[in-house]
Amino acid sequence: MPDAPFVSTLPWMLDREDRRAPHNDPPDSLVENRTSYGGEDMQFSVYDTVQQAERVALRSTNPLYCGMITGKKVIHLTEADREPFEFLPGESLVVPPLETIYIDFPEADQEPTRCITLEIDSDKVDDMVARLNETMPRSPESGPWSVNRLDHCHVQNSDGIERVLQSLVTLFTEDVPHRDMLIDLNATELVVRLLQTESRFLLMGAENRQSPENGLAAAVQYARKHLDQALTVSELAEKACMSESSFYRYFRNEFGMTPLQFLTQERMRRACELLLSGSRSVGDVSHDVGFSSVSHFINTFKDHVGTTPKQFQLSNR
Repeated sequence: MPDAPFVSTLPWMLDREDRRAPHNDPPDSLVENRTSYGGEDMQFSVYDTVQQAERVALRSTNPLYCGMITGKKVIHLTEADREPFEFLPGESLVVPPLETIYIDFPEADQEPTRCITLEIDSDKVDDMVARLNETMPRSPESGPWSVNRLDHCHVQNSDGIERVLQSLVTLFTEDVPHRDMLIDLNATELVVRLLQTESRFLLMGAENRQSPENGLAAAVQYARKHLDQALTVSELAEKACMSESSFYRYFRNEFGMTPLQFLTQERMRRACELLLSGSRSVGDVSHDVGFSSVSHFINTFKDHVGTTPKQFQLSNR
C-alpha cells in the first residue's frame, strides 16, 4: 500500500449497464457520494445516500465487506430462493466475488444512509484463511475454516467487529505510524471475527439441523437448555466428547470467546427475554438463569446490558 492514502470524493452517478438492473431506467440526478481510500490489496470506501432509489447494483471482483452506519437499505440477492432483507446499522454483509446484489434506499430522502465497504484482494483473503487454519484450527467435526463460509454472510456485529471497524476507519483516514502493518492486522482480524460470528450462527441458529456428531454443537445445545443450572466447562466438554483442554481451545477458536463468557452472554440474553415476557420478578429471573445470588445477577446484567434488570424491564414494558 502507498505511504499516504489515495483520497477521492466523487459524485457517483448510476448508469444502466453497470449499476442498475436492466429493466429500470437510470436516474437523472445524483444518488450517492463515494469517498475512497485505496491501496494494493484493499480499498476502503464510504457511501452517502440522500435520495430514494431502487435496484442499485453492487458488484466487486474481490470479496466485499459492507457495514451499515446510518439509515436503512433493502438487499436483493440474485439467488432465487432468498427473500429481500433489511440491512441496518450495526450489521455486516459480505458479498462474494463477481456476485451482483441490488439495493433499495426506501427512506434515504428522510434518513440519509451511510455505508462503508472494504474490498480485499481474493488472494489475500485466501492467505488469511490459510493462516487461520494453521494457527487457530477448528474442531475436526467442524472442518477447516473456508472463505465459502462467508458467501452472502449477513450478521449482527459483535463488539469485536465494531472495534475493528472503528480502528480501520482511523487507519484509512489518518496518517498514523506503521499504518500498512496495522491495516493488514485489522483486516485479518475482521475476517477472523466474521468467520467466528458466522460459525456461531451456523452452530446455534438452527439447533435441530445440527449433526449430533458435532461436539461443539452438542455442547452449545445442552448449555442453552440448562442455563438455570451451575454448568461447568468440564461438563460441557463431556457433552462434546472432548478433553477439557481441547474443548476450551476449539470453543475459543470457533466462537471468539471462552465457554464461560459464552454462558454469561447466553444467560443475559435469556434474562432479557424473561424480563420482557411478563411480570417476572428480578429474583425469579435470577434463579431461572442460574444465579444463586440476586446481587451478583444484577451486577452482571448491568455490566452486559448497561442498566439494571428492573430498569430494563420498566423501560421496555
